[in-house]
Amino acid sequence: MKSSLLEILSMVVNMKRLKIVVGMFVFLVLLGYGVSIFTDTAISRGNSIETAEFDIAISKDGKRFYNELKLFEMSNFLPGETRKSEFQIKNRGTVEVKKLTITFKVRNYEIRMSPSEKAVDSTPETGELGKWLVLKAIHIEGNNITINQTLNTLNGKTITLPVTLNPRETAKVEMMFELPEDAGNECQTDGIDVTLRLDASQ
Repeated sequence: MKSSLLEILSMVVNMKRLKIVVGMFVFLVLLGYGVSIFTDTAISRGNSIETAEFDIAISKDGKRFYNELKLFEMSNFLPGETRKSEFQIKNRGTVEVKKLTITFKVRNYEIRMSPSEKAVDSTPETGELGKWLVLKAIHIEGNNITINQTLNTLNGKTITLPVTLNPRETAKVEMMFELPEDAGNECQTDGIDVTLRLDASQ
């Protein structure tokens, strides 16, 4: 009798526990439905960021432009003579060039020793033309830059060109060289190799 009573009480207690668990589950489910709201999603795909192109090039005639090009060759230069070298610079990029510089690198050399030069030249392995040949001026797009310095003096020096270039725009450059009248026999049959480096920046 006691055991069946205990069994009944145990069943009642278990039923109450089950009801509590079921009730809590139903309450949680209803709570979830009670706080639901409208939702939506928007997606943006294929977005991109690209950099600009920054590129300058040079040309002798303005028809075809190159990253590297021999711009001038002068021979039989005489004392008292002035010669002009012309070329063009183009902004081939998509960004405005706000600063443009030109840097000179100079190397003197002997072509051969003529008898007249040999009589006054004590350095047969080294040319003297750079001591005499003068860059008088650089003219670019209506702006004249007076230089009046020998090429030896300009070796390694950088000159800022007063011009800006919009995308696809070109600028014409003229450089005036002069061999002074008092240039003596020491620079006869001498040569000079000139490298021009053009640097552009925003």
